[in-house]
Amino acid sequence: MTRTSTALDLLAPGTSARLAEPDPSLEPTFREHLAAYGLVPGHVVTVLAQRPMTVVLCDHVELALEAVVARKLRVEAPLPQS
Repeated sequence: MTRTSTALDLLAPGTSARLAEPDPSLEPTFREHLAAYGLVPGHVVTVLAQRPMTVVLCDHVELALEAVVARKLRVEAPLPQS
């Protein structure tokens, strides 16, 4: 079964999803910075806001991401709300 992914910047606030592999054009050094905050494939994030920046909750830490970064971070299908 093939999994599809979408850009993080397309998720509505309040949505949780598991991170997939980022867009290949995201520079390796930037991937390392994001990994230091827990933004790695397989990790679940919750979108808190999309404007003026994408804000996500990751391991009890809120992170604000520029639009160009949020667009390059990919997520699997959103998780069901509990």
